[in-house]
Amino acid sequence: MAPELLPVPPVRGGAIERWIRDAAVRLAARGHDVHVVSRDHGDGAREQVIDGVRYHFVRIPPALESGLPAAVARGLWYYLGARRRLAVIAPDIVHHHSRPAGLWLGLGGAPFAAHVISLHSMEYGWSFGYRRWDRALIARGLRAASRVLCVSDFIRQHTLERYPALRETTTTVYNGVDGETFHPSPETERAATPPRILYVGRVEERKGVHVLLDAFERVISPALPEATLRIVGPHSYWDGAPSAYYRDVEARAAAHSRIELRGPTYVDDELAALYRDADVSVVPSVFPEALGLTALEAQASGVPVVVSNAGGLPETVSPGESGLVFENGSADGLGRAVLELLADAPRRRAMAAAARTWAMARFSWDVIAGQLEAVYHEARPEAAR
Repeated sequence: MAPELLPVPPVRGGAIERWIRDAAVRLAARGHDVHVVSRDHGDGAREQVIDGVRYHFVRIPPALESGLPAAVARGLWYYLGARRRLAVIAPDIVHHHSRPAGLWLGLGGAPFAAHVISLHSMEYGWSFGYRRWDRALIARGLRAASRVLCVSDFIRQHTLERYPALRETTTTVYNGVDGETFHPSPETERAATPPRILYVGRVEERKGVHVLLDAFERVISPALPEATLRIVGPHSYWDGAPSAYYRDVEARAAAHSRIELRGPTYVDDELAALYRDADVSVVPSVFPEALGLTALEAQASGVPVVVSNAGGLPETVSPGESGLVFENGSADGLGRAVLELLADAPRRRAMAAAARTWAMARFSWDVIAGQLEAVYHEARPEAAR
């Protein structure tokens, strides 16, 4: 079950939306009858079958899409609608995402199912939940879950600090990465090009794009004048107009001939080609990331990564083998790490190969789908009893 704000299949990226889609496709391919309940896409569709997965859409009225009504009632509307869908589907397992209160509301729709939840961030409420008004519902939902899955050890630790009674039901199941879409390119394709640094993600302050720009302007570019920086992503996930922060990044990019600021791509094959065209991928987040899907995609593409030590990001890297970790917010540390990789081509090639191996061994969807099946088998007997 998708959160109330995030339509699945995804229309504009998003780690949670892609997690749900990709996990559902893999589980369906392994012989399971998989249904996804999601908010609607605004096209009037109520159901759709894609890649062996049946999607059920809950329509959100326009009156609940913004302002105070959205903050107070959108989540309640969505999860009551999802509860009615569950009563028709009658599943054995209900896998919720990020909304413990939604899990609690959905229990009546599938009373004989095992309910499992994945926590993708440090906050679990719909709109008003960020003010902690629904903490009681969150606690009830988490207690009702047969298993609580965290997308990183960092999120698991944070969850247990807040809800220590969940220790026996809580475990880490990482995000998966599609190793067929995100794969390395032949070395010959990159032999004659200038060093290329890539950032993929929203261009927001908490994503640390300014730290990357500082590192490129002050450290990387003076040492390697031919190096280029490509920034790929939207100015925001929700806002229609670019923020002042984005406009500042835009101005800095325009003033430097080797910085390219381009919009997002939501086509996986196009995104994969951008990774393959890079020598180093950077994830400079300054806020505590839950994990960091772009770091996994880059490594699956055979590209070493440089990530900050914010939140769960260090868990995405085998330090010194598939990438490097720098101190959160340090432009000098980021610049030095990138230069360390760009200045040593043999080491970078070795790390590129190791990055692919690391990503596939630990984060491939084959691995994650197997872990999910094990969780479901463990959880189901509890519900049956």
